[in-house]
Amino acid sequence: MNDSVAILPAIGGVTLAELLPGASVFTSRDIFEVREHIGRTYCPHNLHIEQRGGQLDAWLNHRSFGKLDIGVMAYGRNVSIEGIEDKDMLLLMQPLAGSAEIGTSEHSTTISPQVASVVDTADLRRMRWSADCTQRVVQISNRVLEDYATMLIGRPLTRKLRFSDTMAIDPAMASCWNYAALLSMEVSGRTNGQGSTLIDSLETMFIHKLLESQPNNYSDQLQPQPCKIAPYHVRKVERFIVDNADQLVTLEQLIEVGGVSARALFDGFRRFRGTSPMVYLKTVRLAQVREDLQNAGPSDTVTAIACRWGFFQFGRFAAEYKRIYGELPSQTLRKFN
Repeated sequence: MNDSVAILPAIGGVTLAELLPGASVFTSRDIFEVREHIGRTYCPHNLHIEQRGGQLDAWLNHRSFGKLDIGVMAYGRNVSIEGIEDKDMLLLMQPLAGSAEIGTSEHSTTISPQVASVVDTADLRRMRWSADCTQRVVQISNRVLEDYATMLIGRPLTRKLRFSDTMAIDPAMASCWNYAALLSMEVSGRTNGQGSTLIDSLETMFIHKLLESQPNNYSDQLQPQPCKIAPYHVRKVERFIVDNADQLVTLEQLIEVGGVSARALFDGFRRFRGTSPMVYLKTVRLAQVREDLQNAGPSDTVTAIACRWGFFQFGRFAAEYKRIYGELPSQTLRKFN
């Protein structure tokens, strides 16, 4: 491994050091070393050089921030990548030069400096990079994206967040990549801890721009609205639900807390939250179950956690959980323990 940036090529007249100033640099020609390092940074995978007897000329410039990571990398040879392990995160790949083929569970897409990819590692099956391909890669955990989407929408998500897997790159239009470039420039000359507020703001703007502009299954709810502030009685009931989700909560209680008629309460939730008060309660409880499953100890069980949050009809609970999160509660427990 070589930590020097002097040997690295320029990309359209811009050196790697200028693309991600201050970030660590990995360089290697050894396929096993490259595979292990890239696997640790992103996802474990199988890497193959397509040219018999060929040798890699790989490098990776990578930096971790609070909410996302940005890397710029190349292999220097035609390579194919398979057996990609799901790390529960979204990868945004933007070629700065060359091209790559991205294969998901549904189809393959060719990306280039004009077209980027947006793909969940759960759907990523294979890739092929051209010898001249250099890519900027942004990685964001699905949990961070879901948290921000929940905040923007104003209620917990009821199904997994899924994006369109291609993104047109139009230099004349502002996009989340503008904020990625600003992040790269902002860290120039800074040491850890400097400028953390601005960096945090740029990360947040990147995530918001991605959620609002990249087509996804929540696009209609994530688009900016003239006014998304719910009436006070809706917000008051929401807070009561969140604070008392582990207690017995009845519709009569919610009406009393809201201080309005049942009709007014239902109408407020329908108009501003797209659901009913009791369904909102169930969604909050399911989100709490998922959080507890992800942070469960060795002695915790699905049954105990479900009961903690008021679910006693276990068959119905498991079916509802799978409908929202795409997996059974037991699968979540095994995944994180």
